[in-house]
Amino acid sequence: GGCWLTVAVHEFSDFVWPTDADLARQAAGPFPWQHYRNTAVKFDGHGTVYPLDDGEIGGEQPPLGALHVITAIPPGGEPDSPDSRARLDVLDRHLAVLGIRSIPATGASLDSTHREESRAVFGLDDASARELGRRFGQVAIFAWRGPRWSLLACATDRQTHRGWRWEPH
Repeated sequence: GGCWLTVAVHEFSDFVWPTDADLARQAAGPFPWQHYRNTAVKFDGHGTVYPLDDGEIGGEQPPLGALHVITAIPPGGEPDSPDSRARLDVLDRHLAVLGIRSIPATGASLDSTHREESRAVFGLDDASARELGRRFGQVAIFAWRGPRWSLLACATDRQTHRGWRWEPH
């Protein structure tokens, strides 16, 4: 006899995703926006980008090139849960099917009390990246281009732009 291993492959339709109205409502208030503003992002094997205080001048060109940071973990979701892992797998397959290059990234609160696995995606404009984030239930995504580290709401026009500091690993 043989040993069979069954691996569950989830599809986008297997999950309940927040509605655009839910995402817009969450983007309008102080929470979770303030938490996102206080997030650093580690790019596996490369380094970490830190947002600067408003008005501070930072780096000029992102060392990895222009990119966006997107996750599939729902706002308020448990980052290490099987549900979150399955949602990230769906995002990874979606990116692969579309031929969008990505690398693993981890967003973390500046006090390191919260971490969330994400993907740094390359080759998208802001509108396409926001649409991808909206599709995968995100209140906001990060955009890193030139001297700007930006927080972009996915279902509204809310945006925050700041300087950034890079620490290579």
